[in-house]
Amino acid sequence: MSIRRALTILVITMSFGIAAAVAQEHQMEQAPPPQVEMDVSDAQLEQFAEAQVAIIEIQQDFSGRLQEVEDPERAHELQVQANEEMTGAVAEAGLDVESFNEIAMAIQNSPELQQRLTGLLQDQQ
Repeated sequence: MSIRRALTILVITMSFGIAAAVAQEHQMEQAPPPQVEMDVSDAQLEQFAEAQVAIIEIQQDFSGRLQEVEDPERAHELQVQANEEMTGAVAEAGLDVESFNEIAMAIQNSPELQQRLTGLLQDQQ
């Protein structure tokens, strides 16, 4: 496995924890999440992977832009724009944000799903 491929997989895997943590934090504010395992189909996993790759690219792009901005108002505008683009990437992949977050949480809680996703990402490269 090339170093680039390994780093890509590592970044994607790490971002699952971030996405799941955000989703989990949002759910905690509403009600404690049930500990139910989710069945994720191959099609859903492929959609998730597609969205996740796009989200990482958007995050990297906006991260660079935000480092150059000193105006808090402009930084907020960029964050809103990044959020909109990430939401659009999820929709383009055929998911809604809630489904994306549910899949992210399922992946975080399931070593089997993590392996399936890693295999899928390796096949795509």
